[in-house]
Amino acid sequence: MHPVSHQHPITYTHDATACEECDLLVPATTLAVGEASACPRCGHTLSQHLPQQERRPLAYGFAALIMFGLSNAFTFMSFSSHGVGQEMTFLQCITTLVAQGYLFLGAVLSLTLIGLPLVYVGSIMLVLWRLDKEMHSNALRSLGRLLCRIKPWLMVDVFLIGVLISLVKLMGMADIKMGLSFWAFVGYTLLLIKMISSLDRMWLWQRLFGPTEARELDPEAGAMESGLVGCHICGALSDADADTCSRCGDRLHQRKPGGLNRTWALLITSVILYVPANLYPIMDTVFLGDDSPSTILGGVILLWGMGSYPIAAIIFIASVVVPLVKILALLWLCYMVQRGQGDSPLRKLKLYRMTEFVGRWSMIDVFVVAILAGLIRLDNLMTIYPGPAAVAFAGVVLITMVAAMSFDSRLIWDLQQGERERE
Repeated sequence: MHPVSHQHPITYTHDATACEECDLLVPATTLAVGEASACPRCGHTLSQHLPQQERRPLAYGFAALIMFGLSNAFTFMSFSSHGVGQEMTFLQCITTLVAQGYLFLGAVLSLTLIGLPLVYVGSIMLVLWRLDKEMHSNALRSLGRLLCRIKPWLMVDVFLIGVLISLVKLMGMADIKMGLSFWAFVGYTLLLIKMISSLDRMWLWQRLFGPTEARELDPEAGAMESGLVGCHICGALSDADADTCSRCGDRLHQRKPGGLNRTWALLITSVILYVPANLYPIMDTVFLGDDSPSTILGGVILLWGMGSYPIAAIIFIASVVVPLVKILALLWLCYMVQRGQGDSPLRKLKLYRMTEFVGRWSMIDVFVVAILAGLIRLDNLMTIYPGPAAVAFAGVVLITMVAAMSFDSRLIWDLQQGERERE
């Protein structure tokens, strides 16, 4: 199948689709440049007609790759205390962890900061570059599915906040200078964010493979009760008995198979890991031979005592409150769905959206530990090592993110539909 060619249309009509958060059927909608389509029941954004979607992501991606190269070419940060100094490159945040035996943390940083972002940028640029050229349809589908799946795992913006927090932590004990690579990394982060926000998923699939078959829909019905299923990757509607999406090739399920049980299992695992993540030291500081281990809460108390109240509050919220609240919120949602409590579905959905949005930001403390361990390696004066809690805490963050992805928010609306039918 060859890509469908359009020459910078003033309007764009997205296909009829099913909302991926509440399963409501939404008819095809025509959008002018700058307009967005949202689900009338839950408010979830379905599609946007963004300006110059064929050119802007390419420009941002090319510039982001240049900035990424520069962020590895010079000094990232430098640290000096009592006449002794140390410089750090961006890659040393990862190589130091690996050298000290923290292979899991090194792999997490490698994937979330380098591997997945570069794959994402490269895939978008390749797909857009080949829009009007011949490219195997299966390759296009594979790249498109890959883009949708790795997007939540891009954490360069979270890492940048971690760098700023590390800077505040160190300002009281040493001279800190930001190198040229730090400013290049800032540019890389901003360009990557702009690239992501300049491309609409549903527009891309229609641009690649054209619109799907027109259907007569009941706009007040859900896809499942109408004998249809919506694809979570490209938004196309298919008959309920279809195994794979005819447009993107992804497997279709009216509801995520085993989603609730999988979410329960992941949440129980995260609760188990949350205990050592808060009891054990997240980093050890060795100063003139004196070992001072620090827990997450201990670091918050230290920052508060230094007068860094905003940073202490950010660490406390991101590393203590957010993981706990996210676990409790998902446990409550699973419990309510399992009990069949279908009241206030929109309130439950908003809570679920909150857990999805804030989950990745808890990685700030893990990134702070990686930065400090990579920068402060003055063997005769001061050295910082990651603690065992860093691995447990990274596990909590990643597992709760997977748990939120495993939970099927459409189950919340199924309960309301069931209550309505019983009445």
